[in-house]
Amino acid sequence: MNLFCRECRGVSPHSIMAREPFSIRGGVQPHVPLLCVCDVCGGDYLTFTQRFAFTTGNQDGEHYAKILGRNRLLPGDWLYVKGNRRPGKIKSMFHTDKEDIIDINYGDGPEEKIIRKYDEAEDSAPAYGYRLLPAQCAETLIGDPVYHVLRDKCGIAVGIVKDGDKDKLAVLLEDGTLLFITLPESAQTVPGGLLADAVQKKLDENFPETRALLHIKVNEGAVFLQGSLPNYPLRRNVLQMVEGIPGVCGTVDFLTVNPRMKVPDEDLQEAALRILEDPSNAVFNYSLSVKNGILQVNGFYIHESVYAEMARKFSELEGLCDLILLLEQIPPETATMHQLAISVSMTLRENPKMKDSAVRVSALDDALILEGRVVSVLQKSIAAFLAKNSTKKIKLVNKLRVIHS
Repeated sequence: MNLFCRECRGVSPHSIMAREPFSIRGGVQPHVPLLCVCDVCGGDYLTFTQRFAFTTGNQDGEHYAKILGRNRLLPGDWLYVKGNRRPGKIKSMFHTDKEDIIDINYGDGPEEKIIRKYDEAEDSAPAYGYRLLPAQCAETLIGDPVYHVLRDKCGIAVGIVKDGDKDKLAVLLEDGTLLFITLPESAQTVPGGLLADAVQKKLDENFPETRALLHIKVNEGAVFLQGSLPNYPLRRNVLQMVEGIPGVCGTVDFLTVNPRMKVPDEDLQEAALRILEDPSNAVFNYSLSVKNGILQVNGFYIHESVYAEMARKFSELEGLCDLILLLEQIPPETATMHQLAISVSMTLRENPKMKDSAVRVSALDDALILEGRVVSVLQKSIAAFLAKNSTKKIKLVNKLRVIHS
């Protein structure tokens, strides 16, 4: 990814690294620390995922505007017309062979009608529009496409840099110009000493038992936490509280967990599988591993709330030392596949030969996946037979686990 390098004093390719694997395609959770390393000089700096456009939930069309003459337009889009004071929302569009007729609503102002020649070759990227600069500099994310209103130029945000005691947004325009726009006071980093005092005060108020267990250090909005805690829920609650303190960009977690009661990896794995096999679980096509109390779970989910809910459930497992959740959010399955999954689920649930089983059927791409537990190898085979008989030519993945009763 092309970013501004503080050592090279220019834009250059960077490698972005995290402590655990993550998928940009599936979206990344906020507050994950990232190390950005220049491929040219090797210079590096720390930042956090919520400052990047690829982070889950960041590319919301409501906060981007399309530019007349630069984007393909749809009713409901925010549209900026050169020379206007602010963007408006497209109320309606009418297209003929030769022209577009666009009605724009400005809320509390008069509506505007624009008639222009239709351009079939008009650019369709970026699909969700641009951040308007300098007005939206505080909301602009690294990697965001931008449009500088005063210069009438498009570009891309390539970093947030420190210039003396001020944070500035680095922007590379389409003509090669590199701009640094000072962020407003509300978006400036809180001085390290003040932030460290605020974090320690909150820790003393909410988790007084950790006073002798934790050591904190603050640098440019990042809070580094070191120490050993007696259980994983306490660690998770400490991190969540610190990340919620105003001025904290994120945490770099060097905390360890030393449970008072040791739990064998096999028992921890079984407890985690029970969570995944629960009928209310919304994670599918999953796999997991446990080593030295560290639980790693891979899988897919559809609805955004699932990630936080699964993190909460796993964190409450007795004897857990660390949790690595590699869950990828995907679009909802097609209506046809969804109905097939429901139909197969009902078939299995109603068949007396599937007694004492806990089977869930989910759809992923063009396949149906059987997950959960059965009481024998024979029952696993029966489940596969019933599912195949219901779906005919649909691909079937049988991941059922045999638990002998």
